[in-house]
Amino acid sequence: MLACAGAAVLVAAPSAHAATLNLTQYVNPFIGTDDSNSPNPVGGGAGGSTYPGATVPFGMVQFSPDTPTGSPSGYRFSDSTVEDFSLTHFDGAGCPNNEDLNLLPITGAVSASPGTSWTSYASGYTKANESAQPGYYRTRLDKYSTTVELTATTRTGMTRLTYPGTTSARLLINTSRMATGNRSGSIAINGSTVTGSVTGGGFCGSSNTFQVFFAIAFDRAPTGQGTWNGGTVSNGSGSTSGTSTGGFVTFDTTANPTVQFAVALSYVSVANAQQNLSTENSGFNFTGVRTQADTAWNTILNRIQVSGGASADLQKFYTALYHVFQSPNVANDVNGQYLGFDRAVHTASGMTVYQNYSGWDIYRSWAALVAFVAPDVMTDIVKTMVLDGQQGGLLPKWSHQNGENFIMTGDPGPVIVGSAYAFGVRNFDTAAALALMKKSASGGTTQGNAIRGRESGYESRHYVIEDPSDSLEYSASDFAIAQFARTQGDTATYNSLMTRAQWWINTWNPESAYVSRHNGDGTFTWPVDPASDAGYTEGNPAQYTWMVTYNFQGLVNLMGGRPTTVQRLNHHFTQVNGGLTTPFFYIGNEPEHGVPWAYNFAGAPAGTADAVHKVMSDGFNTAAGGLPGNDDLGATSAWYVWASMGLYPATPGADTLALHGPSFPSILVQRPTGNVTITASGSGPYVQGLSVNGSSTTHNFIRYPDLASGGTLAYTMGGSPSGWGTGTGDVPPSFNDGFTPPPTAPNLGTNLAQGKPTTASPPCAASESSDKAVDGSLAGNSKWCSLTASAFLQVDLGSTQNVSSFVVKHAGLGGETTGWNTGAYTIATSTDGTNFTTAVTKSGMRSSRTLDTIPTRSARYVRLTTTTPTNNGNNAARIYELEVYGGSGPTNVALNKAATADSQCNTNEGPAKAFNGSVSGGNSDKWCSGSANRFLQVDLGQTFSITSFTLRNAGAGGESSTWNTKDADIQVSTDGTNFTTVAQIRGNTANVTDVGLATPVTGRYVRLNVITPTGTTDAAARIYEFEVYA
Repeated sequence: MLACAGAAVLVAAPSAHAATLNLTQYVNPFIGTDDSNSPNPVGGGAGGSTYPGATVPFGMVQFSPDTPTGSPSGYRFSDSTVEDFSLTHFDGAGCPNNEDLNLLPITGAVSASPGTSWTSYASGYTKANESAQPGYYRTRLDKYSTTVELTATTRTGMTRLTYPGTTSARLLINTSRMATGNRSGSIAINGSTVTGSVTGGGFCGSSNTFQVFFAIAFDRAPTGQGTWNGGTVSNGSGSTSGTSTGGFVTFDTTANPTVQFAVALSYVSVANAQQNLSTENSGFNFTGVRTQADTAWNTILNRIQVSGGASADLQKFYTALYHVFQSPNVANDVNGQYLGFDRAVHTASGMTVYQNYSGWDIYRSWAALVAFVAPDVMTDIVKTMVLDGQQGGLLPKWSHQNGENFIMTGDPGPVIVGSAYAFGVRNFDTAAALALMKKSASGGTTQGNAIRGRESGYESRHYVIEDPSDSLEYSASDFAIAQFARTQGDTATYNSLMTRAQWWINTWNPESAYVSRHNGDGTFTWPVDPASDAGYTEGNPAQYTWMVTYNFQGLVNLMGGRPTTVQRLNHHFTQVNGGLTTPFFYIGNEPEHGVPWAYNFAGAPAGTADAVHKVMSDGFNTAAGGLPGNDDLGATSAWYVWASMGLYPATPGADTLALHGPSFPSILVQRPTGNVTITASGSGPYVQGLSVNGSSTTHNFIRYPDLASGGTLAYTMGGSPSGWGTGTGDVPPSFNDGFTPPPTAPNLGTNLAQGKPTTASPPCAASESSDKAVDGSLAGNSKWCSLTASAFLQVDLGSTQNVSSFVVKHAGLGGETTGWNTGAYTIATSTDGTNFTTAVTKSGMRSSRTLDTIPTRSARYVRLTTTTPTNNGNNAARIYELEVYGGSGPTNVALNKAATADSQCNTNEGPAKAFNGSVSGGNSDKWCSGSANRFLQVDLGQTFSITSFTLRNAGAGGESSTWNTKDADIQVSTDGTNFTTVAQIRGNTANVTDVGLATPVTGRYVRLNVITPTGTTDAAARIYEFEVYA
C-alpha cells in the first residue's frame, strides 16, 4: 500500500485552481546547508542550517544525512564525510537538535563497538554522487561502495540501498546517539522487523526529553543480526537497551545488491509506529513513494504560482516556499493518538495535531503567510496550540515535541494565533485562545514555568530593566492580544492591553535616540554603542530600535519626523546582513525582518523597494550558503516569499499588508476562499501606480479583508521613484488608538542647507570634509570631523533666508558611540558672512539629534562652533548633518515701487531704474547722480519689517568696479520725514553689497545717502539696483 495519508490531508487543493505546474523542479534542498555571508552571526546562525534529506510537507519524518561538523541541522554541505542518516531534523534551528535513530549502511565486520566508536564507521562521499529533490535524497558512501537513496511519507522514511556484492552488507541502527548526546534506547530484532525506542530532547540545553518509538521493516529477511551495549558487541543477539546501545542486521547481496526498508516513527508507542508503517508504507515500492512525495510537494507549492522570473529567482522562491512548508511537524499517529503537553496520550478527532514551534521566529511573518496561503493547515496549527495551552497551561513559546523549552524572549504564542485570526483563520476555540492569552499576559505558567519570566517587573516599571528586547516583545504580544480581544468583544482587555502596548516608549532614550537599557535607578545606561549586543537578545540598539511594528508612526515622530527617519533607514541599510555587532540591518535574524517596510510608514515606499531588492539580491542566492542566517523553521524563507510577492505583514497581530511591488510579472495565489492575482507591468523596482480590484489607489498598504474573497493587484512599475504611496494618508495604520501617542514631530519644511557650499576647520581626514555635513545623508560614515580646538562648520545658504530652526545630527545617528555626541556648541548667523550674531548656545549636551528653534531671523550664513566636541573627553568634533530650516526667503519689497532722488545724470538714468529688477539693460539701466547731495529713496507702499538690503553697484551692471559705491548710509522712516540710520557702508569695493540687520526694523520709506560715490575721483553715484528685503 502506497497511501501517503498524512500528506494528502495536509495539502488538499484549493476549491478553484489553475493547472498544476511542475514546481518541484525549481527546489534546491541544498540552499541553506552551509555558512552565509554574515560577518558576525548569532551563535549557531552562521548559515541557514537547513537539511537536504527527504520529507513531505509538515512531515513527522525528516530523513537526512548527518555530517561531522554539521550545522545545527546535522548536515553541512562542505563536509566530505557522512556519519549516519537519521529520521528527525529541524529546518534551520540555531541549536543542535534531533537526529533521532541513527542508521548507517556498511560492509564488513562490526568489530569496534558502535556504542563507543560510532564515528569510526563514517564514510567519505563525493559531491558528484550526491543529489536531492523534494522528497528524495541520494548519495554514495565511498568507504562501502554503497549507494543510499531516501524518500518519505508523513510518518515514515524509506531507504533503497545498493550494496556491492558481499555477504557482509550491514545496517547499523543506533538507538542512543543523537545531536544533543547519548541517551537511553532499546532495540528488538525479529526477523525482517526491528522495533524499539530512542530518547530525544535536550534542545538548546533544555531538560525536556521524550521517547521516539520506531518500527523498521525490510524487504527481505536478514542473514544475521547482532547488538551492542557500551563497548561490547554481541553477534547473534536480538535485543538490548541502555545509554550506548543499538543493533545491526546483515544481508547477502551477492545475488541481489538492493535492500529496501521502511521505518516509521511514533511519539506514543511501538504499536502505533507499526500501524503508521503498515498504513503509509507497506509495499516496498521506493519509486512509488518517491513519486507520491513529489506529488505532495507539487500540490502545496502550487498554492503560489509565479511566472516570468529568471531561473535563479524561481529557484530561490520555490526553495523558500518549500522550507516554509516543512514545519511544524505532524505529531499524531494515523489512529489520531498523540502525546500532549500534559504528558498524557490524547486522540485527535477531525484534525491534524502539530508540534515544534519556533515561536519567537515565526510570529513575525510565517504565521500570516501560512494563514494566507494554506488556511486549512493553519487552522489545525492554531487548534493544536490551543490544545497545548489547555493541557500545559499557556500557548507554546518555543516547543519541542510535547514540551516547552522556554528559550528566546517574549510571548509569541498570542501573536501567532492573533495573526492567523487576522488573516482569516477563524475555525478554532477563540474563547479558549483568548483566556490563554490573558493568562500569559498576567504572568501565568505552562508546565510549571512562566512564558513571560519578567512580567512582574514589566508590570511594575512598565519596562523590563534587564533587557529592552523583552520589553518590546511583551508590548508586541500585548498589542496582538488587545487586537484579538477586540474581535471577541472584550473591550476591557482591549483597553488595558492597548495601553500596555504603548509601554514600548519607555525603552526609547531621547538622548541617544535609540531603544536603550536602563540602570537599576531607572536612568538609561550611557554611553550607548548602537552596535553593541550587550544586554540585548540577538541584536543591538540600532537593530531593536525599529521593532515597534504596531506604532511605527510613533517611532517616526520620536525620531524627528519623516526626513530624519528616512535618513536613519538609509544608514541602517548600509549593510543588509550586518550581524550582531554592526549598527546595520541584519536579515539573518528575525527582529529586523519587518524593517524594510518602515519606509512605507515614513511615506517613502521607494526606500522599501530599494531595501527589499538589495536584501533579496545580497542576502539570498542559490548556493549552499544561500540563506543569510538560520531559516528558523521557515521564518527567513517566509520573509523571502512575502518579499517576492510585493507584500509584507508589517504589523504582526493586525490584518495589514505593506506593499512594495512584486518581483515577478505574474503571481497567482490559490486560496480556498478566492484566488489573488498580482501582476506587474513595466520594468523597474518602483511602483508608479496600483489598481486594487480595478480601482486605482495610492495607499502603500492593503488589508486582508480586501483580499479575503479573492482579488487583483495590478501594478505599474518603473525605473525611478514616483509619488505613489508618499501622501500623509497613504501609509499603513499605526496603532496607538488614542492612548497617549508620542508627540507629533514638527514639520520643519525644506532643509535650506542641504547641498550648499561650506567652509570649516580642517577635517580629521580627507573623506570627512565639511560638505559631508550638508549632503542629506547619515550613511557611509558621511560626516564632518575636525580635531581643531573650537572647530567651526559654516554653510552659505546662497541667499538671505528667513531662518527659524536648526537640526544637528551628531555621532550617535551615524552609528557611533553616543559618547562622541557634541558636548557644547554655538550656532551663529550672518547676512554678510562677516558679522555674526549668536542664535543658539548649548552646553552639557549628549543628544544624538538636537533641534533648536529661534525667533525668525534673516540669514545667509550659518556657523556652528563646537566648544566641547564630545561628552566623553574625545577631542574630535563630529557632525553628521547641519540642517537649517525656515520659511520662504525675504522678499524684495522695493521692486517696482515709487522712487525719488536728489537728481539724475541723464534723463534715462532716473531713480526708477534702481528698482526695476534689472542690471542687464546696458549702462543706462541705473540711477546716476553727480550732485553733492546724492540720495535715492523708495516708498514701499506700506510698513514692513525690514531685515536686509542689497546694493548692486557699477560693476554689477558691467561698468568699472572702481565706480562701485564706496561709502553710504541707509536710513528708514515710517512717515517719509523722520529718518533713522540703520546701516552704514564703509570702504566697499564689491560689485554687490549685502547689508543685513541683526534686528529687523520697521519702516515704509528707505533712503540711501551716498557719501563717497566711487573709489576714484569720479563724483557720480551709480546704483543699478537697490533691494530692500522684508
